[in-house]
Amino acid sequence: MEEKIIGTLLGAAIGDSLGMMVEELPVDEVIEFYGEPVKDLLIPHPYSPSYFLRPGENTSEFEIIKLMVESIVERKFIDSKYIIEKYIQWLEKGQIHTYIDPTFLLAIEFIIEGTETPLKGSTIDHSLVAIPVGMYYYKDPYQASEVAKTLTMITSRNEIVLDVSSALAVAIGELIQSRFYLEDEYEYFIKLLEKFVHKSETKKSLHKVLDLLKKEADYEIAINELGNGSYCLESFSQALFIFLKTPSYVETTIIKAANSYGYYGGDTDSIALIAGAFAGAYNGEEQIPERWKNQLMDYNYIVELARKFLEVIPI
Repeated sequence: MEEKIIGTLLGAAIGDSLGMMVEELPVDEVIEFYGEPVKDLLIPHPYSPSYFLRPGENTSEFEIIKLMVESIVERKFIDSKYIIEKYIQWLEKGQIHTYIDPTFLLAIEFIIEGTETPLKGSTIDHSLVAIPVGMYYYKDPYQASEVAKTLTMITSRNEIVLDVSSALAVAIGELIQSRFYLEDEYEYFIKLLEKFVHKSETKKSLHKVLDLLKKEADYEIAINELGNGSYCLESFSQALFIFLKTPSYVETTIIKAANSYGYYGGDTDSIALIAGAFAGAYNGEEQIPERWKNQLMDYNYIVELARKFLEVIPI
């Protein structure tokens, strides 16, 4: 189990760090600067929103996940009030929040002011809290689904975002348990996720992922069919497709996700973060290439945090 928990966090961190190098960039800009699709944690492209970060550093999207895990470790359970306190501290640090959805930050400001959050942000940022929840409740998909939605509602009440949070939390838990042999049973896995979502738009997106996998569609077709933007359904569905296309190959999954920019650019750090979390949860930490672990700036801290997190997960 330790391998799976560490793998989930490391996969997410590495995917985020690799994808942020080329976020929102079209393929020609990537090739001109790097000479090939990105495969190592290098300096971000000058036109990336994360251009000021160092190689192997993480964006605010992974910071949200890390903040959630830290709060659970510190309180030894999921405490929504404490998580809100951590959000406020994070916002008030005055640090640069790397290209995160402004509605996420505005929601925290509304909390500080003591007013109800009227925002319905639709980006994947709001759903990322579901990854630690899925790790924590990996044995109980129903609890994972409900708690993920509850924590998501701190920053967004968008019903599609809540669906994605539910599916994301359940997916992480099922992958940690290795309940499916995904090379043959991906259809059953997707149909399970469908049971935990409610909106027709979400179900349609999951059906598209399944159809593309059955047709053995290539990655470019998937970008055109599913999208690759920051809208929660696009990022989640694209990451799910990329992962399920090569579920047992962590390196392939993360590289393909980080390079899912297409001809017009995309939210590559979010897509690679989610795909990396899926691949790490399914395959474990040992299957993550050593070069990425060595290049990841907070590698030792993330591994230690994952071990502490494992100690507070309900038996």
